[in-house]
Amino acid sequence: MVRESRDRERPEGMSDFVGRDMVHRRQVRQKLLALFTAWGYEQVETPMLEYVDTFANGVLGGEEELLYRMFDPFGRTLAVRPEMTTPVARLSATVLAKDPLPLRLCYDAKTYRLQPTNNTDRVEVTQAGIELIGQDSPDADAEMIALLIESMRSLGVRDFAIALGHMGLVRALLAPLDATFREPLRDALIDKDLVSYERIVDQIKPFVPESILMSILQLPRLRGDVSVITMARKLAFDDKALLACDELLQLWNALEDYGVASSIHFDLGSYLHHDYYTGIVVEAYAEALGHPIAFGGRYDHLLARFGREQKATGFAIQVERLMAAIKEKPSLEVIHTINYNQANRKERLDFAKWLRTNGHCVVAMPQENVQRQEAVDAWLDDQYALYVSREVEKGGDVC
Repeated sequence: MVRESRDRERPEGMSDFVGRDMVHRRQVRQKLLALFTAWGYEQVETPMLEYVDTFANGVLGGEEELLYRMFDPFGRTLAVRPEMTTPVARLSATVLAKDPLPLRLCYDAKTYRLQPTNNTDRVEVTQAGIELIGQDSPDADAEMIALLIESMRSLGVRDFAIALGHMGLVRALLAPLDATFREPLRDALIDKDLVSYERIVDQIKPFVPESILMSILQLPRLRGDVSVITMARKLAFDDKALLACDELLQLWNALEDYGVASSIHFDLGSYLHHDYYTGIVVEAYAEALGHPIAFGGRYDHLLARFGREQKATGFAIQVERLMAAIKEKPSLEVIHTINYNQANRKERLDFAKWLRTNGHCVVAMPQENVQRQEAVDAWLDDQYALYVSREVEKGGDVC
């Protein structure tokens, strides 16, 4: 059987970027990093490949099968990074172990995550994000969320919303259940599949006290403004759930002081797919996009898995989804063409150099390589006159 060649195809879930899309992507990444830096975050870079054990510390157990794996020359299993929070946690616990806290770190990097066969999500995703490590307070979470909102606004994303939840609240309400029911309910919350969630709740009715059952049933319906925190307190049946409600209210008060509360709504049934999140979680949504363009939250035990017990919070923006949410796309840079022959080559190359020095895009090429007559470039003629006059002023010899 002859194997079909795929030498002209692109792997599924991957992308090529050219022209306007490439310019847009570069501008988005540069603006995000500039904003992160303005808030005091230091850019870091980690390897594309990590030992697979590194991600076993971070990803949800069932998702380890979604890692791209390979072996090094010594037979050790490597993985292509599927996300950036875990590598940055490793870096913080090792390379930066002696640096003073808190650490404010940012990144911009490609990630690769296998998708189930029925999933059309991208395999190759550029993540740009921040991690605030060593600060355990509502103020740290508020800074993280305010910076996320500032990122959306500064890039011109319109009609976006930030959904806040708390993993501690969800885990506390589901804790009385046996794992055989708790895990399917968790998966339904991750997928935001209310139909499956209610079907599972209906199945567990004979095994759970009615008061607990009502709290579990209402959990994904706790959505809206800050008043849903009061509703959640009424459903809470242990101290952990009440503590989560207190933390949400403290965070809300801090976000009001940042002036970003108008962008916030609560989704207290939110459950993110990485198991390292422990407290506040956040997702950013934009109009007409079915998936979040950013996500993050508090992860207070991840660094301990690498030998450094520190609290942390952060977010990751999916750059390609963010690009889709931005209405105004950049225009392409104008490229001017300067033709020359042997007689005027030096003069024309010097002119091209002068234009580039002044921030313009210029192609210089031999006249005989021109395959079509270029349109008259009046701007170029004006610039050439200016260039000649300045060279004359400097005493140069322009032919």
